[in-house]
Amino acid sequence: MCLITAGILFLYFPLVRKDFRFLPFLKLEKPTEPAVVDSLEDPEKSLCITFANVGEGDCTIIYDPKTKSALIIDAGYWNYAAHVTEQVKSFGEVQNVQMILTHPHSDHMGGLTEILKKKMLPVTQLYYSAPTAGESAFAELKEEAERQNFQIRALAAGDSFFFGTAQISIVSPKNEPYEDLNNASLAVVIAHEGHKILIAGDMEREAESALCDSEYATLIRDVDILRVGHHGSNSSTSYRFLDLTYPGIAVISVGAGNAYGHPDVDVLSRLEDLARKRSGGCLILRTDQDGDITFVSEPAGLKRLK
Repeated sequence: MCLITAGILFLYFPLVRKDFRFLPFLKLEKPTEPAVVDSLEDPEKSLCITFANVGEGDCTIIYDPKTKSALIIDAGYWNYAAHVTEQVKSFGEVQNVQMILTHPHSDHMGGLTEILKKKMLPVTQLYYSAPTAGESAFAELKEEAERQNFQIRALAAGDSFFFGTAQISIVSPKNEPYEDLNNASLAVVIAHEGHKILIAGDMEREAESALCDSEYATLIRDVDILRVGHHGSNSSTSYRFLDLTYPGIAVISVGAGNAYGHPDVDVLSRLEDLARKRSGGCLILRTDQDGDITFVSEPAGLKRLK
């Protein structure tokens, strides 16, 4: 009877889910790494995603070759503005740049402010987290955006817009006050050609749990890439959040030898547990070890760009 039951379970669960997450006792293969390419197969239908190495900070750059437009989500401390600018321009001509500030902490906002003040890129739009609108730390960036007279828009869960052929969806936070600005971080889902990338900002377990219980939970189920929350701090990336997002690739934006001990050993352990039970594994990348990390979303698949 035990053997029959085990056989039924083995055949049934893969039909319910695309993996063996309910069979964690199975030893699965090593993480399936995306193909590495040195050029875009179809620039008209491609989207480039770079996780820039900005030390103990965050910066994600989305580039649409067709429209020659860039979307920068955070930009590290002020002294990384030049590196972020260099990364944006490395894709080629840049005619239009939009910015998203997940929350007004200097390791996310400083580079954005510096880029605006020195007019390093042709910025036309600034998005920010609605609950942080009144924060004094945000004042300088907002004033600079207003001085240059481009569009400024507050975002909260439920908002979405298109960036080229990619859909950008905000799944957290709600538009209400938060005691901890980390939990007021914008969580951003980038959907393109059947691929999903989730940028978790500095969300902590409280915000992660609220998102898992929200109407937007389906948008973060089974993502291709998770930009791990809060630099791999133990206050984020709970088992529950990982079980829902179930990423094939986890990217940690973190500074080498940082004073916070990021990424935390428990977070790495949770990611390794996921890698063991997920069919295809989970590839764990870190900016302190891998530098700038770029992926390309194309109709043919998700690839890593040299």
